[in-house]
Amino acid sequence: MMTRRNILRYLSATGVGLAGLSLGTYSYRRGIRLPTLHWDPLAISRQFNIPGTVESYGADLIQTATQPGLGANFRAFSPQPRLDLMVDGQRKLRISVSNIASDAELSHQANNIKINEASRKTTRILTIETTSSSMISLQWKRPELDSYTFASIGDTGGDKELDWCIERAHALGAKFLLHLGDFNYQGSDYQRSIDAFNNSPIPIYVSIGNHDFHDNGALYHRFMKEIGPLNNAFSIGRTRFVNIDTAANFLPYGAGHRGEMFDLMEADNNYTDTVAFTHRPLHDPAQDSHHDMGSAGERDWLIAALKRVNAKTLLSGHIHIYDRRDFNGIDNIIAGQGLGHQDLLINGDASKMVIGHVDHTGSVNYTTEPLAMPMGAHCHPRIDPVKDSLRGGEHEAILKILEAACGPST
Repeated sequence: MMTRRNILRYLSATGVGLAGLSLGTYSYRRGIRLPTLHWDPLAISRQFNIPGTVESYGADLIQTATQPGLGANFRAFSPQPRLDLMVDGQRKLRISVSNIASDAELSHQANNIKINEASRKTTRILTIETTSSSMISLQWKRPELDSYTFASIGDTGGDKELDWCIERAHALGAKFLLHLGDFNYQGSDYQRSIDAFNNSPIPIYVSIGNHDFHDNGALYHRFMKEIGPLNNAFSIGRTRFVNIDTAANFLPYGAGHRGEMFDLMEADNNYTDTVAFTHRPLHDPAQDSHHDMGSAGERDWLIAALKRVNAKTLLSGHIHIYDRRDFNGIDNIIAGQGLGHQDLLINGDASKMVIGHVDHTGSVNYTTEPLAMPMGAHCHPRIDPVKDSLRGGEHEAILKILEAACGPST
């Protein structure tokens, strides 16, 4: 059988590609990208279309679908986004920007304007009034902190489990959540996840998972238009955070936007700590299930690339376990327990959320906290196969507790 692993070995060994149609079909269904053949999705645009402006552009923002009553909507994918507007004459603009931290403050540079900012969770709604043509530069800036924490977890799906993971991270005092991919397990998950991300009390930075780009076809466009880029880096003080796309295999390994990002980061390496986060891990602790990066060549390239930018830690999901171990000099922490199913098997707090503790120097150390997912978070149709697996034997007691919370059928 031509598995993903085998096709990568084949292409690497022979140095030749399959016929365009065959390889195109394989990539479309199974996730291999050849960026040198322009199969890498287009980069996030820095230019925007806002009615009433001659020109608008920015950094660390994507423009999302316009909502009623607003001229433009944006989502930030870093803590300190910037938006520059050239307004044509006397205008009144209403703009929303989501995924902004509650403690971030708006600064602006312009003359003859009036700006009102309203906040709702992580969304800022701006009303901008000008009396003449103006160049307006807006930026949100977070205050410097002596120390702070952030949370990370993956493989949540997009239902009540995701809602709980966000609530739990907030309750634990995390300033933001790194979502390690796979929020799209069932038909309604994509929209529910987008809504959950935008209604979160803390910012969420999302790494694309293999389920998030593929649903009988490539969904990169939806991720990039509504959540953020596939690869990006941002910094908070002396700590750098790097979002890496490993949802699909790359050939060549260091090509496309991902490779370009590492080249740029290597030229700007003046950070105390670099935290990398992605979906697929470097290794599979089970050894025989091959639930890892999928290609030894790509894995080795990524390890070398992480070392080039002084990243000592890689946070990942994909496998629905918690595991931490050194893998060829990289501290690979797997935090893929966002569904909390392990708790059902033992009727206890087995599922973990990883917490990063950043000190005043920018150095990060990691601990775990129980996910502590309430039983009611499992109450939706997707839990039915899990309930079936619990029937009989040692798990009958926890099944009764689950059915008491959810009912015998969901």
